[in-house]
Amino acid sequence: MFKNKSYDVIRSFSPAELKSFELFITSPYYNSNKAIIKLFELIRKYIVNPPKKTLLEEEVFGKIYPGKKYNYGIMKNLLSELFGLCEKFLAVHPIEGDTTAEFEESLKRLKNYNKHSLEKLFLSEYKKLTDKMEYSVLSTEYYRNKNRLLETLHKHYTIKSKYSGASVTLYPMSIFSTCDIIATIKKDIAGMEYLQNQLNYNPEINVTEAFYRNFDFENFLKEIKGLEAEHYNYISLQVRLMKLYKEPANYENYRELKDFIFSRIDNYSNSEKWFLSSALFDFVLNNYVKSSSEENLRELAHIRKTQLTNVKFNTDGLAPLQAGVFRNIIEIFVIMGDLEFALEVIDKHLNDIEESKRKSSYAYSMALIEEGRGNNEKVLEYIRDVEFSDYQAKFSVKMVALVAFYNLGYVEQGLSAIDSMKHFMKDTGEFTEQVKVHLASRVAALEKLFKIKANPEKYSLKDIAELERSANMYLSARKNWFLGKTAELRKLVK
Repeated sequence: MFKNKSYDVIRSFSPAELKSFELFITSPYYNSNKAIIKLFELIRKYIVNPPKKTLLEEEVFGKIYPGKKYNYGIMKNLLSELFGLCEKFLAVHPIEGDTTAEFEESLKRLKNYNKHSLEKLFLSEYKKLTDKMEYSVLSTEYYRNKNRLLETLHKHYTIKSKYSGASVTLYPMSIFSTCDIIATIKKDIAGMEYLQNQLNYNPEINVTEAFYRNFDFENFLKEIKGLEAEHYNYISLQVRLMKLYKEPANYENYRELKDFIFSRIDNYSNSEKWFLSSALFDFVLNNYVKSSSEENLRELAHIRKTQLTNVKFNTDGLAPLQAGVFRNIIEIFVIMGDLEFALEVIDKHLNDIEESKRKSSYAYSMALIEEGRGNNEKVLEYIRDVEFSDYQAKFSVKMVALVAFYNLGYVEQGLSAIDSMKHFMKDTGEFTEQVKVHLASRVAALEKLFKIKANPEKYSLKDIAELERSANMYLSARKNWFLGKTAELRKLVK
């Protein structure tokens, strides 16, 4: 079959979209060329039921124009015209799940009502659209669209020479625009943090970083303190979130933000509850990884319990509970020794995970709980039932197995598993270099632990001290276990 842009577009359509496109190109408003309709029908037939023999461009031409000699120019123009219709269709056809399409259509109607001086229709449409808009502390679109909508009213007043009405719109437009700007900056800061910390990419010129450093947000908040509460709280929330991302040691900002969010949590939507509490969680988690403090661990547990109490998964705008998050919840309460609560989480929330991940999530979680109980043979039994596709999960599973090997005295199996982990991390492209270095350091610390266990006579107390320092840096989740094992080794080395 000949390949061209229109063919590529049509091939990507779902059955429902194919039907809609057929109605589109058979509409005289968009297309009056019957040859285009025939061309589309041939392409669709080929896509739905591909023939064994390749269909050539000359054959397509012959089916459209029976008895005519093949003409390259005519065929090229037909394909070009069909692609043009594809582009128009994609511009007007609503995307499934796109909640902004209705707003954009209404906005176009308002502009046309203005143009044609249809005042009653304009005001009716304006009120209908205003009533439909839903406030959201997460959306960067809410205030942007509020501003765009009010701008159409401003133009309506100026067209009608109602300048008193126009003056009323200018002040709220400035507020909506400012809220939009602050929310956009917050989104960009979050994006840059991900780019730098997760993807290990540092741009030569970071515009967002420069803006954040040079803008006095605290003084700005003081000056707008008397603003209407809805708008002030929105701006304050965005600023506090920026600080949460950019100032990882600013616990005062964290506490203010936590009090602000948790005191209003019943007012937030389901997805807002999850996003905002997760932002708090990530801040504390980053500090826990650095210090492994009991205070941070208790704070992580408090946030997770708050989430489990207030958030509903796989409903009200929220996807199923991620398997990685579920694992993390179990890990926290096992580290704290609260095995009963960990079992309660499994009982109540395992079905919140997408079905394909439930068996592995259950097996991994039970392996952690049995580790907490000291049943290392059972740990290895459960680990055999774990099948995760993402590389971070695979690493976590291998770490659980290594701890069980050490506890059981399976030194050779442990060293063999460590060698396998080294190859695993070297070969995978899923981890950034920064993450690889961190994970490799954790593996190296465990490897040294196994080697000293195997041949204590070859090592000294200095080696033990170095190993303990590495635990403080790289093994936050298993620090207490690790230091307990190094204390045992101190008795064996010279």
